[in-house]
Amino acid sequence: MSLIYKICPASLWREAERAGHFEGAPVDLADGFIHFSTAAQVAETAARHFGAQSDLVLVSVDVGALSPALLRFEPSRGGDLFPHLYGHLPVSAVTGVAPLPLGADGRHAFPDLTPATAAFDPAEEGWTTMPDRGFIDLVGPLWVKREPEGSAYGFLAEARHLNRGGIVHGGMLMTFADQAIGFASMEAAPEGRRATIQLDTHFVAAVREGDFVVARSRVVRRTRSVMFMTGTLSVGKTVVATANGIWKLDGTARPKA
Repeated sequence: MSLIYKICPASLWREAERAGHFEGAPVDLADGFIHFSTAAQVAETAARHFGAQSDLVLVSVDVGALSPALLRFEPSRGGDLFPHLYGHLPVSAVTGVAPLPLGADGRHAFPDLTPATAAFDPAEEGWTTMPDRGFIDLVGPLWVKREPEGSAYGFLAEARHLNRGGIVHGGMLMTFADQAIGFASMEAAPEGRRATIQLDTHFVAAVREGDFVVARSRVVRRTRSVMFMTGTLSVGKTVVATANGIWKLDGTARPKA
């Protein structure tokens, strides 16, 4: 998401929220367009045009929500290209409104405008989805990627996976571990069906929305009837959980899809 910013008096913005759109400050109405700044430009805009003014707000706007026909980047201060909107700003395009107080040095104190890291796209990194018409379809999709030492499995943490504390629910991590390690056992011994007998999970670190959790597993020991497995769940280089389990091997052929 690409953002641009508008500084305006808080009272003026409250009127815009009631109306559902922002027509512009007096200077915007005089110039025939609404002035905006990029993250790199907005601090200087505040210093030049809003010096010593209090009760201001910083309005963040999603460029993608504005009509390309109305938004133009045109030369202005120092020859830099500034965003100008030739029309009303719909409140629906606004992603945030933050107060812009004066600091002790007389300059405005801005929130952190560092762009958020782009969302991880498993498909772009060579992962493919594993379709499942059963329970996993409710919490998935699960992803798979072939690696030299065997397949790795992953899932992308979403809001629906979070607990009340705002982190991924332990039940989701256990579900994922059960599936991922079970798939690894089938890769190691593809004949027949199997069922989880025991799964011990240890939570090491929190998983948050947007994290891509990867499971890598290996066989510890196999007998004629059971397989002992171990697996590690990681986000990047951080281990978030470990799991050990036992799977019952059944010589009955698995039903065809």
